[in-house]
Amino acid sequence: GGGATVTPTAALAMTPAAPSEADLARGETLYEEAIAKLDADDATGVDILKQAADLGFVQAQLHLAGLYQDGGKGVDINPAEARRWAKRAAEGGDARGMHAYGMYLYEGVGGSQDGPGALTWLTRAAEKGLVDSQYNVAKLYETGEQGIGQDLSQAYKWYLIAARAGDGDAQSAVERLRTAVPMELRGQARAE
Repeated sequence: GGGATVTPTAALAMTPAAPSEADLARGETLYEEAIAKLDADDATGVDILKQAADLGFVQAQLHLAGLYQDGGKGVDINPAEARRWAKRAAEGGDARGMHAYGMYLYEGVGGSQDGPGALTWLTRAAEKGLVDSQYNVAKLYETGEQGIGQDLSQAYKWYLIAARAGDGDAQSAVERLRTAVPMELRGQARAE
């Protein structure tokens, strides 16, 4: 028999402290300045963007992730940096950051693949109402790949939620799974 599993507390210490109001206000000012410079093709905007991102301003973090992902504005493509900034935005509570970081984990971009980690972050974004995440969570549960394990009732539930939000592909999936998911589980999914 196995003993009780001990949850490591080290993970808690790693979570960055929430930025102060002053930091966020400063971050927003720097972000606006950075975007103005970048729009004018002034590469100094990137350094200002980094300052805003370091202060915890989520839009700056996501913008940096995008620059590192696609390159441009004097930034070389760097998937590991893109992933790092998406993670910062995710940890800051931003749904788009959660979605982006979940996809980096799922696809193994800028680091190793982590199916269960991807599912965790995509689910958080889905719970915040991001339809793309709702669809992806459903898809992960349907395929059960990357060590996630298939769960058709969860897949059906999330496809249903995305379909209600107007996602056509999710609607098709609901039709497809209707026969695969037992009636009592479909009722349960509808009730949630």
